[in-house]
Amino acid sequence: MHNLYVRGRNMTRLFSDEELKSIIEAVFNHYKKRNILKREFHRFLSSKGFSDEDIEAAWFQAYKRGLVETGICLVGTKPELVMFRPKDFEED
Repeated sequence: MHNLYVRGRNMTRLFSDEELKSIIEAVFNHYKKRNILKREFHRFLSSKGFSDEDIEAAWFQAYKRGLVETGICLVGTKPELVMFRPKDFEED
């Protein structure tokens, strides 16, 4: 059974650290990029059967727990939300 927490009237899934790490690893392995657009994150998890609410929860919880950082990048002239793992930008 999945953990849930209440935010307003909506029930949102609370992912374990292991679940989030697995999700983030799967997304980055799939796209093989250092920056993942939010729409790519959504598309990938949606294809795996995640609901829109769970996808939003996973994005936010991964950021809040320090597994990823988020930012904005331009795609053409349109700003898009992205996530990245700080370790991917560390110098060896």
